[in-house]
Amino acid sequence: MEKNKTNATLDTVIICTSRLRELAEFYKLALQLPEPQAQGEDHLGFQLPEIYLGFDRIDEDRFIHPGAISLWFRVDDIEKTFARLKKLGATTKYPPTKKPWGDTLAAAFDPEGNIIGLAQR
Repeated sequence: MEKNKTNATLDTVIICTSRLRELAEFYKLALQLPEPQAQGEDHLGFQLPEIYLGFDRIDEDRFIHPGAISLWFRVDDIEKTFARLKKLGATTKYPPTKKPWGDTLAAAFDPEGNIIGLAQR
């Protein structure tokens, strides 16, 4: 594996959406996050311990979904978190499943088709 010559680390993820408040609220409730912080009228975000998760409003007439992204979150209780996702309207990609390397993984689609992955060690 080649060394990371710039020491680059992932710092921020921004999801573009025409439904800013609804999608931020979905993630807030699903992952039990605090209230998102507003940065003007067209941005909401959460500062997580290692990364910033933000949402930018894109006008409906300019919005072109670039294709689903996949966000993965490590959680303490995958069963409860997955159940919360489903209760909030997420559709199942696959339920909590024990993997050969020891982690349990699950995945669902958020209201805009992005994949929310969950992992528990």
